[in-house]
Amino acid sequence: MSSSTLVNGAVNTSCAFDPHSLEIKTKSVEQTLVPLVTQITTLVNFKEGYLSSGKKRSDKAVRSALKIGSAVEAAIERFVVVGETIADENPDVQPEMYDACHEARLAGASIANLNGCLTDDSGIAIDKSVLIRAARQLLTSVTRVLLLADRVLVKHILRSEDKVKT
Repeated sequence: MSSSTLVNGAVNTSCAFDPHSLEIKTKSVEQTLVPLVTQITTLVNFKEGYLSSGKKRSDKAVRSALKIGSAVEAAIERFVVVGETIADENPDVQPEMYDACHEARLAGASIANLNGCLTDDSGIAIDKSVLIRAARQLLTSVTRVLLLADRVLVKHILRSEDKVKT
Protein backbone atom coordinates (compact mmCIF):
# COMPACT_ATOMS: atom_id res chain seq x y z
CA MET A 1 0.00 0.00 0.00
CA SER A 2 1.19 3.49 -0.62
CA SER A 3 0.04 7.01 -0.17
CA SER A 4 0.78 10.16 -2.06
CA THR A 5 0.81 13.87 -1.53
CA LEU A 6 0.91 16.73 -3.96
CA VAL A 7 3.84 19.04 -3.30
CA ASN A 8 4.54 21.99 -5.62
CA GLY A 9 2.69 20.30 -8.48
CA ALA A 10 4.58 17.00 -8.21
CA VAL A 11 3.12 13.80 -6.85
CA ASN A 12 5.20 12.40 -4.02
CA THR A 13 4.55 8.69 -3.50
CA SER A 14 5.66 6.96 -0.32
CA CYS A 15 5.57 3.24 0.43
CA ALA A 16 3.41 3.11 3.56
CA PHE A 17 -0.19 4.17 4.05
CA ASP A 18 -0.73 5.23 7.65
CA PRO A 19 -4.40 5.80 8.50
CA HIS A 20 -3.47 7.36 11.84
CA SER A 21 -1.67 10.26 10.18
CA LEU A 22 -4.41 10.82 7.61
CA GLU A 23 -5.47 14.43 7.30
CA ILE A 24 -8.35 15.52 5.12
CA LYS A 25 -7.12 18.63 3.35
CA THR A 26 -9.59 18.90 0.50
CA LYS A 27 -13.10 20.19 0.94
CA SER A 28 -14.52 17.75 -1.63
CA VAL A 29 -13.26 14.72 0.30
CA GLU A 30 -14.58 16.16 3.54
CA GLN A 31 -18.00 16.88 2.03
CA THR A 32 -18.19 13.37 0.62
CA LEU A 33 -17.45 11.81 4.00
CA VAL A 34 -19.83 13.91 6.13
CA PRO A 35 -23.04 11.96 5.25
CA LEU A 36 -21.26 8.65 5.79
CA VAL A 37 -19.94 9.78 9.17
CA THR A 38 -23.45 10.90 10.13
CA GLN A 39 -24.98 7.53 9.24
CA ILE A 40 -22.30 5.59 11.08
CA THR A 41 -22.66 7.85 14.13
CA THR A 42 -26.39 7.10 14.09
CA LEU A 43 -25.65 3.36 14.08
CA VAL A 44 -23.17 3.65 16.96
CA ASN A 45 -25.63 5.76 18.96
CA PHE A 46 -28.40 3.23 18.28
CA LYS A 47 -26.18 0.47 19.65
CA GLU A 48 -25.23 2.55 22.68
CA GLY A 49 -28.86 3.39 23.45
CA TYR A 50 -29.89 -0.22 22.91
CA LEU A 51 -27.37 -1.52 25.42
CA SER A 52 -27.72 1.19 28.06
CA SER A 53 -31.52 1.13 28.23
CA GLY A 54 -31.80 -2.64 28.51
CA LYS A 55 -35.23 -2.36 26.92
CA LYS A 56 -36.28 -3.76 23.61
CA ARG A 57 -36.26 -1.13 20.85
CA SER A 58 -39.43 -0.24 19.05
CA ASP A 59 -40.02 -1.82 15.66
CA LYS A 60 -39.74 1.63 14.08
CA ALA A 61 -36.28 2.19 15.60
CA VAL A 62 -35.11 -1.26 14.51
CA ARG A 63 -36.41 -0.73 10.96
CA SER A 64 -34.70 2.65 10.85
CA ALA A 65 -31.37 1.18 11.96
CA LEU A 66 -31.70 -1.61 9.40
CA LYS A 67 -32.38 0.96 6.68
CA ILE A 68 -29.26 2.90 7.64
CA GLY A 69 -27.13 -0.25 7.61
CA SER A 70 -28.50 -1.27 4.22
CA ALA A 71 -28.07 2.27 2.88
CA VAL A 72 -24.42 2.33 3.97
CA GLU A 73 -23.75 -1.02 2.32
CA ALA A 74 -25.51 0.00 -0.93
CA ALA A 75 -23.73 3.36 -1.03
CA ILE A 76 -20.36 1.70 -0.50
CA GLU A 77 -21.06 -0.80 -3.29
CA ARG A 78 -21.92 2.00 -5.73
CA PHE A 79 -18.86 3.93 -4.58
CA VAL A 80 -16.58 0.91 -5.06
CA VAL A 81 -17.90 0.30 -8.58
CA VAL A 82 -16.92 3.87 -9.51
CA GLY A 83 -13.50 3.39 -7.88
CA GLU A 84 -12.92 0.18 -9.82
CA THR A 85 -13.90 1.94 -13.05
CA ILE A 86 -11.32 4.62 -12.31
CA ALA A 87 -8.76 1.86 -11.65
CA ASP A 88 -9.58 0.17 -14.97
CA GLU A 89 -9.03 3.43 -16.84
CA ASN A 90 -5.81 4.40 -15.01
CA PRO A 91 -3.20 1.64 -14.81
CA ASP A 92 -0.83 3.83 -12.77
CA VAL A 93 -3.16 3.67 -9.73
CA GLN A 94 -4.83 0.36 -10.52
CA PRO A 95 -3.28 -1.87 -7.81
CA GLU A 96 -3.72 0.74 -5.08
CA MET A 97 -7.26 1.56 -6.16
CA TYR A 98 -8.31 -2.09 -6.32
CA ASP A 99 -6.84 -2.62 -2.86
CA ALA A 100 -8.64 0.43 -1.44
CA CYS A 101 -11.92 -0.61 -3.12
CA HIS A 102 -11.58 -4.13 -1.73
CA GLU A 103 -11.02 -2.75 1.78
CA ALA A 104 -14.03 -0.44 1.41
CA ARG A 105 -16.24 -3.31 0.25
CA LEU A 106 -15.15 -5.49 3.19
CA ALA A 107 -15.64 -2.68 5.68
CA GLY A 108 -19.10 -1.89 4.26
CA ALA A 109 -20.10 -5.55 4.54
CA SER A 110 -18.74 -5.62 8.09
CA ILE A 111 -20.85 -2.60 9.06
CA ALA A 112 -23.94 -4.22 7.51
CA ASN A 113 -23.29 -7.52 9.34
CA LEU A 114 -22.72 -5.78 12.65
CA ASN A 115 -25.84 -3.69 12.11
CA GLY A 116 -27.85 -6.87 11.46
CA CYS A 117 -26.60 -8.31 14.74
CA LEU A 118 -27.58 -5.12 16.56
CA THR A 119 -31.16 -5.27 15.40
CA ASP A 120 -31.99 -8.95 15.71
CA ASP A 121 -33.18 -10.62 18.88
CA SER A 122 -30.50 -13.31 18.95
CA GLY A 123 -29.08 -12.00 22.20
CA ILE A 124 -25.62 -11.68 20.69
CA ALA A 125 -23.88 -8.75 22.33
CA ILE A 126 -21.54 -6.76 20.15
CA ASP A 127 -18.93 -4.63 21.80
CA LYS A 128 -19.29 -0.99 20.76
CA SER A 129 -15.55 -0.86 20.06
CA VAL A 130 -15.98 -3.50 17.33
CA LEU A 131 -18.52 -1.31 15.58
CA ILE A 132 -16.31 1.74 15.97
CA ARG A 133 -13.28 -0.12 14.54
CA ALA A 134 -15.35 -1.24 11.56
CA ALA A 135 -16.57 2.33 11.05
CA ARG A 136 -13.02 3.69 11.20
CA GLN A 137 -11.85 1.08 8.71
CA LEU A 138 -14.70 2.03 6.40
CA LEU A 139 -13.91 5.74 6.60
CA THR A 140 -10.20 5.10 6.10
CA SER A 141 -10.73 2.95 3.02
CA VAL A 142 -13.26 5.37 1.51
CA THR A 143 -10.83 8.23 2.11
CA ARG A 144 -8.08 6.25 0.35
CA VAL A 145 -10.31 5.73 -2.69
CA LEU A 146 -11.17 9.43 -2.77
CA LEU A 147 -7.53 10.48 -2.47
CA LEU A 148 -6.50 8.13 -5.26
CA ALA A 149 -9.31 9.47 -7.44
CA ASP A 150 -8.15 13.01 -6.67
CA ARG A 151 -4.61 12.03 -7.64
CA VAL A 152 -5.89 10.75 -11.00
CA LEU A 153 -7.84 13.96 -11.51
CA VAL A 154 -4.78 16.11 -10.74
CA LYS A 155 -2.72 14.12 -13.26
CA HIS A 156 -5.41 14.63 -15.92
CA ILE A 157 -5.50 18.36 -15.20
CA LEU A 158 -1.71 18.62 -15.42
CA ARG A 159 -1.69 16.71 -18.72
CA SER A 160 -4.41 18.99 -20.10
CA GLU A 161 -2.45 22.02 -19.00
CA ASP A 162 0.65 20.70 -20.79
CA LYS A 163 -1.36 20.17 -23.98
CA VAL A 164 -2.70 23.71 -23.84
CA LYS A 165 0.80 25.15 -23.38
CA THR A 166 2.23 23.29 -26.38
